[in-house]
Amino acid sequence: MKRTMAILTVVLIVIATFASPAQAARYNDSFWVCALERACVDFVDAGEGWPGGGDNDDYVVIHDYYADGYGTKAYAWLNGDYLGWKYNGNGYAGDPVLWDPFAAFGDVHAGDYVGLKVCLSDGPGDPNTFENWCTAYTQRSHDG
Repeated sequence: MKRTMAILTVVLIVIATFASPAQAARYNDSFWVCALERACVDFVDAGEGWPGGGDNDDYVVIHDYYADGYGTKAYAWLNGDYLGWKYNGNGYAGDPVLWDPFAAFGDVHAGDYVGLKVCLSDGPGDPNTFENWCTAYTQRSHDG
């Protein structure tokens, strides 16, 4: 009986050691938030890094889907701490803006809360960003 318990314990330790990290690494924590379907921000849990190289696994992509004179203002939080904002006024034909608000923390870790807010804005310096044209969402990271 003791031998069976010892073997079972070793098997469980091996499973816990090798299976759990592999399962966690496969979870994609990506999500997106849009305001009026024209101002959107994506949290990207890319694994190997953002386009163009680099080893950053977690970042934000800001989209401005209309060439209407308004832009997209994105705000970010990590575990309730405000990280700042970034603006994209490139319009539909322009490129999205890549932003890494998590760099100071060395990426997002398992159990962290990622918060994003996106607003339609009349320029990057607009102090009266249309609060009624904003959407916010917070999600808990599974694997960082």
